[in-house]
Amino acid sequence: MAAKGKSKYPIDRDDIIYDNPEKFYDFEEPEIGSGKMSTVKKAKSKKDGKEYAAKMIYFDDDTRFAIREYDLMVSGKLNHKGLVKLHEAYMVRKYLIIIMELVDGKTLLDQFFRRHSATEDDVAFIIQELCEVLDFLHQQNIVHLDLRPTNIRFAGRDIKLLDYNSARHLANKKAGAVVDVIGDTEFCAPEMLNFDPVLPASDMWSVAVIMYILLSGISPFFYEDEAMVLKSVQAVKYSFGDEFDHISSDAKDFMQKCFLRAPEMRMTAADALKHQWLSQDFTSKRKAVSLTQMSADTMEETDARLLSEEEEDYVEASFVFRTFEEEEYESPEEEDSDEE
Repeated sequence: MAAKGKSKYPIDRDDIIYDNPEKFYDFEEPEIGSGKMSTVKKAKSKKDGKEYAAKMIYFDDDTRFAIREYDLMVSGKLNHKGLVKLHEAYMVRKYLIIIMELVDGKTLLDQFFRRHSATEDDVAFIIQELCEVLDFLHQQNIVHLDLRPTNIRFAGRDIKLLDYNSARHLANKKAGAVVDVIGDTEFCAPEMLNFDPVLPASDMWSVAVIMYILLSGISPFFYEDEAMVLKSVQAVKYSFGDEFDHISSDAKDFMQKCFLRAPEMRMTAADALKHQWLSQDFTSKRKAVSLTQMSADTMEETDARLLSEEEEDYVEASFVFRTFEEEEYESPEEEDSDEE
């Protein structure tokens, strides 16, 4: 490992390895995930053959977005079964590579719509696990701020919440904080779109959006026109259409308590876990409500759309790893942009 120094590296942390990770891992194709400034591949350790997920985060002059996720993962505040664990991290020119626990299961919607049958109880199981993870984070003043189906994967029967790039630690969770990055607008709470202070309740809005999709297959605030998405979220304009005729009033009440314009009026994650819809006493009623095949078919279309939108947002990168001991390297996409 090269000797570290603040004058030499754009990001300086004691536990980051400033060396080429290809010396220690084989990175597999194709990618298993992608985002606006990162991609995720399987990485197999050359030492013992163990498989991990390698998130390669692109950075240039602005490094705070690259390091934020690492700092949170190394803080010791993500010690929950529903959150992925950090293994180690590397830094080379242009990339921070986070090696973490591999969650190789299907994404939330992909797993759900492929079931032969589903009931409200199956949805409740997922929502309860999600609220348990959020309650754990919120107790530590951490907000996730990018909850969407593509960031939730199954590990066996349980779920894992992924991607902490947008997560923040709030100095005061009652006052909140204005954030500089927002996630997918159809999952964002109104205060995020208005650049007002976010609170733990901002995550609960997203929980209700995910629950709405699981119950009906459709997204409550989606329109082809992005301006309409913004308008409907900011006005809290949604409805329970024909798809919800057979859904229990308690399930609708749960979502209504999250779909409130003022974040301080919404259910907290702790309150949600006490809601009647998630109670043991309501289990038989939840199991009696079957979700239709039509919702499964629509959900498959929604899942395909969300995945395609992530691919559209993805910034193509070369992922040629050069250490700081090697000469500067201009990636092909930079050369192409200079010629345009």
